[in-house]
Amino acid sequence: MANQRFTAHPSLIVYLSNFYSVGQLELFYCTLTDSSPLPGYSDRKRGEYADAIAKILGKTPMVPEPTPAKQMPLETNKTDKVPAPERQKIELAKAKKLADNLVFELEDYCDKIYIAGSIRRLKQEVKDIELVVLPKKFSPTDFSLFGGVAQPAQVSPAFRRTVEGFGNVIKGKPDGRYMQIEMPRIVLDLFMPSREDFYRQFAIRTGSADYSAKVIAGGWKRKGWCGTPDGLRLITDCEEKHSTWKCINPNPQLPPVWESEKHFFDWLDVKWVAPEKRI
Repeated sequence: MANQRFTAHPSLIVYLSNFYSVGQLELFYCTLTDSSPLPGYSDRKRGEYADAIAKILGKTPMVPEPTPAKQMPLETNKTDKVPAPERQKIELAKAKKLADNLVFELEDYCDKIYIAGSIRRLKQEVKDIELVVLPKKFSPTDFSLFGGVAQPAQVSPAFRRTVEGFGNVIKGKPDGRYMQIEMPRIVLDLFMPSREDFYRQFAIRTGSADYSAKVIAGGWKRKGWCGTPDGLRLITDCEEKHSTWKCINPNPQLPPVWESEKHFFDWLDVKWVAPEKRI
């Protein structure tokens, strides 16, 4: 049987166009028209929302694939251990489109923003989206001249609202170093390193995990450095406790501020290779 076509009520079109940006609607439309299950959405609701967004964006309305029926689990021995379900992977092209929409939503509020992880390495199946960003910051009105306390620079309220609007925040805060956000079909890992450590983190978060551990981290260890919560520090300025390095020198020597990922690789004395070859 052909998929049933649902038509959106005009009030739904008005609601969506007033409360969501073009980038958010593009992201939502990709999710609605995919064949993957979407919790909380019946076929009717999914079809009506897809029709409304298509009309707002000027697209030819697509009929979403019906939600697959749930299959009854196979009988198992009660003593058997049933493994927890793995996070579903999606195709590279779909993941890249979702990531591009997220970049579009955030780029006005960031000084730097890059797609990392398995998307950057061109893996054909993607489990999560990884972005490395440097949010723009502003300085609140300084009342220190009037006896108040000077306030540190903060991320913009627009950046905060946007990332929190992507989905369910599992970990972190917009003014921290890391957030994990559960979106309808995929999880977003949002890394927000310092300006000085940005390109090191970009290289690490591109992966793969083995490449980052053996090649990248191996490179700075050979030079006498170690990774700390504050960035790279000389091993001689640090102590290791419970597999974590902590700088104990109040005036440590700092690494250079790398101007690009290639600059970072050059400093490591490691040849830069294309992300898809980092295995």
